[in-house]
Amino acid sequence: MAAKLFATHPLKARIKMMRHKTLSRLLLAFAMAAAPVVSFSADVSLKLATLANGNHKFYHRLLEDSLKAAGHTVKITTEDNLPQPRMMVYLESGDLTLHWLLQTKERDAKFVAVDHKVTQGLIGQRVMLIPKGEEGVYAKVKTLVDLKATGKVAGLGQGWFDVQVWKESGLPVSEQGGDWKQIYPMLAAKDRGIDYFPRGANEIASEAEDHPRLAIEPNLLLVYPRDSVFYLSKPHAALKPVIEAALKQAEKSGLQKKLIDEYLGPSISSLNLNKRVRIHLKNPTSN
Repeated sequence: MAAKLFATHPLKARIKMMRHKTLSRLLLAFAMAAAPVVSFSADVSLKLATLANGNHKFYHRLLEDSLKAAGHTVKITTEDNLPQPRMMVYLESGDLTLHWLLQTKERDAKFVAVDHKVTQGLIGQRVMLIPKGEEGVYAKVKTLVDLKATGKVAGLGQGWFDVQVWKESGLPVSEQGGDWKQIYPMLAAKDRGIDYFPRGANEIASEAEDHPRLAIEPNLLLVYPRDSVFYLSKPHAALKPVIEAALKQAEKSGLQKKLIDEYLGPSISSLNLNKRVRIHLKNPTSN
């Protein structure tokens, strides 16, 4: 039919086909203009908590550098030196965008977890902060049974996941309500029913420096498979895929390891983790 049309009316047929092509192009252009623009970069504003001992710096830098490497512009404002109970209130209300916390099912329900292990397992490797002068108390401890036999009591913040780990492992524990930082002077006093404060390998060195009456126990490493994640407040849940993608890219590119080495490497190296007696604790099945 088209061949016959060209043979009998070649000019009219060509005009008709040109009009058809022009209309198709106009329709395509209209559809593209009406479609939402997919942006691969965005401005990201974060309100984060700082810690008096500076342990927040790694986490802030990991977020900032990861997001920038993914093509985002980043603006960070801070709330300084918040006690943990208030920090949790701010996180629930949205006054903080996110915070790094040991992952638990309870926190997964209350906040929005970013699916990424932040310290690559370091927070689950615990070293004991003890009163200075008691470095030899645990010298003969080689197993979990030995540690139980000492009868020594761990000080931990009320409601912490670690409390469940210690109880599941049969180790005595004293929970501190309110501001958990009161554990430091209580431990140093030696008469408050607390014998040691287990801290993550990534945080204990700076804490020992800040508390000269305390020392790092030199021989033991208490281990359980758990890590911190970034928890977003629910009002900021839309940032989850953005931050998740940036952190995964940072892990793949080596940026995360570089920052761990830069911020945590020297203090971790001083702990001689590979030479310590490793005691594996029991992870609660409910969490």
